[in-house]
Amino acid sequence: MTDDRLLFHYCSTQTGFAILQKREFRLSALSSANDTLEGRVLGRVFAQLLRNTDLPPELVDVASVIVEGYADSTEGFAFCLSEKSDLLSQWRSYGRDGSGIAIGFSPDVLMTDFGEVNFGAKFYELVKVEYGEEGLQNSLKPVADAVGAEFAKFGVFASLKDGMTKERALLLLADREQAARVFASANDNASELLDRLLKSLAPLHFQIYGTKSAHFYEECEWRLLRHRHKVALPDIEYFADEHSIRPYITSLVADPAREAIEEVILGPKNRTSLEWMRAFLTSVGLPNVRVRRSAIDSYR
Repeated sequence: MTDDRLLFHYCSTQTGFAILQKREFRLSALSSANDTLEGRVLGRVFAQLLRNTDLPPELVDVASVIVEGYADSTEGFAFCLSEKSDLLSQWRSYGRDGSGIAIGFSPDVLMTDFGEVNFGAKFYELVKVEYGEEGLQNSLKPVADAVGAEFAKFGVFASLKDGMTKERALLLLADREQAARVFASANDNASELLDRLLKSLAPLHFQIYGTKSAHFYEECEWRLLRHRHKVALPDIEYFADEHSIRPYITSLVADPAREAIEEVILGPKNRTSLEWMRAFLTSVGLPNVRVRRSAIDSYR
């Protein structure tokens, strides 16, 4: 965590204005993020670890397809934050090349249980993103070893159907109506054993969005995260850009949670008056929020 305990959301001035004025923010679908491996890294690392157990290769393929397919059935909606309060690369990537703002949130308040109002521990997780595969291998190895020990003794009770590639299997699993076409059973106990395997792998389902490629390590990212199945649900809204229709979830920062917002940093190219920024915050019920300018005064 940072020295000042806060986590920062970098954004354009317009987006920051909307968050502060309405006291609400959007959790975006990670499937639309700038990392094409979102939700996929865990499944690939887990498959590598399974190959080092006594599990038959056919079952390794089954288990790895199941785990890697979690990203196709479950969306991670995230409000992305950084431990770094005034980082040039964050301003460039997410703060409109330094003209935006960064909003500092208290992680303690983000995880306070507000029941069905606002965010909070009842429906959300605050996740520290891990970068690269080394830490993931260490945490997943006991799970892979346990799966291998439990199921290797049963032999090849299930496999991918003949001619089924991993890519085709993932495509079919993403469509619930087609999922039955993916696996072939080898004996009368296969259905029961496959159910057991699914239950053993289930705890990994909600860990897939906690890891990113090592290339993104400088972001020092945390995520306020909510998992939802990819179906029509009342809390999921949509918007359209030039290329696609995308889902999102809105989270309130109503009165019980307004203390989550503690600081606003104006980017190195932001021209907002400090006095007017403070007046604006007072007008929207956030008079105690600190305001300061970025210390990167040489960036133009």
